[in-house]
Amino acid sequence: MREITAEDAAKEIRRAYDVAATQHGGRAWTAIARLAERVDLTPAEMAEGIRHLARTDRRVVIVPESNQKTLTATARMYAVRYGGQDNHLITWG
Repeated sequence: MREITAEDAAKEIRRAYDVAATQHGGRAWTAIARLAERVDLTPAEMAEGIRHLARTDRRVVIVPESNQKTLTATARMYAVRYGGQDNHLITWG
């Protein structure tokens, strides 16, 4: 079984975000579940990587989806518990 550090997961997530942002014309809110499609990380590894980013990069912002009714099972599975709530969207300021 492979072991991946939170820092390595964060690097993969950042690369996936950069590709997604480029395709959408710049920095934008991106669903964490959508980033998960672009990386080879488990939900737990995604969560650790995103928490690492949120703690170490002040430009990273993660928030919950405001309309919880629209969340898919995949979006719920990849939600990142941080700041006492499940977060579904990420951006770099």
